[in-house]
Amino acid sequence: MAVKTCLMIGASGMAGGWIQRMTERLGDRIQIVGLVDVNEEVLAAQGAKLGLGADQLFADYKEACAKVQADFCGIATPPQFHSPQAIAALEAGMPVICEKPIADTLAAAKAMAAKAEETGLPCAIIQNYRYAPNKQEVVRIREEGRLGRLQHIFGRYACDYRQYMSWGKEWRHDMDFSLLFEGSVHHFDMMRFLAGGDCEVLQGFGWNPAWSSFKHYSSGFYLLRMDNGVHTAYEGNSSAAGITSCWHREYYRLEFEEGTVEIGAGDEVRIYRVGQEVEVYSAPTMEWTGHDYLFKEFVDWLEGGKASATRIEDNLQSFALVIAAMETTEDGQPKRIADYL
Repeated sequence: MAVKTCLMIGASGMAGGWIQRMTERLGDRIQIVGLVDVNEEVLAAQGAKLGLGADQLFADYKEACAKVQADFCGIATPPQFHSPQAIAALEAGMPVICEKPIADTLAAAKAMAAKAEETGLPCAIIQNYRYAPNKQEVVRIREEGRLGRLQHIFGRYACDYRQYMSWGKEWRHDMDFSLLFEGSVHHFDMMRFLAGGDCEVLQGFGWNPAWSSFKHYSSGFYLLRMDNGVHTAYEGNSSAAGITSCWHREYYRLEFEEGTVEIGAGDEVRIYRVGQEVEVYSAPTMEWTGHDYLFKEFVDWLEGGKASATRIEDNLQSFALVIAAMETTEDGQPKRIADYL
């Protein structure tokens, strides 16, 4: 398999993690040949690590897209920059893999999706939480019918971010709807994944407790009715002070026709059946998980393999849930997801 060259937009924070994963786990399949960042010090430091010359480092993504010839473009920047950067890359003939969420507005997300459709180039969005052993095992249980039909799902995310800056960056505490844009975008996508369907109607409430470190809503309850008859309930809380189920430890309970499945921290799966002992076991291990899985899947797609499960036209369904949740929080009215798509 030929090595795929990458123009990487973003070099620090999450983007730094991308670079590390691409070079350490997929260095035999991905080579970064261009790097973009507005921070000159970060750009120079990362460029030196990658062995890039001055002509391969850019402060302006438009210039980079015009000058760098690469097999694809990776984007890991703040959400408001995703759409224009992706559109520039697609127009330059480069497929795109982009960090979630797709964008900062529905209009921007749709513009990005439209450009991918217009160019016919692959475009995928990161949804790394799907690719964990316990989540994959739950989907196998559902698909194989081990416990009969699925009735409903309860999901819980709870982190103690009561201190300002405890969520890593000040902008996460200062932005509007940080719970939804930075947190629930993962969890709504997970509800779709675990349920095996898309949402028809969403309704819920958001609020900000007096002791919150956030300027806007840090907590919320949302109900989703899926198009396959499954109902889901979601609790999001970035001001948790007791029982937490934070990143990579989110709690999910699935109620099936013949039993209940629970997953949370680690790879443990618990199955409950009335009148029987609890069945507890570790989900089968996976060679590729999280971001690594998605990078590999994307490169496979570029080489003629199956399209990424989180390709942009599918992930628009998850992003629409974030926008619908924001609006139902503001007006209290149920939202039909079809109206957003």
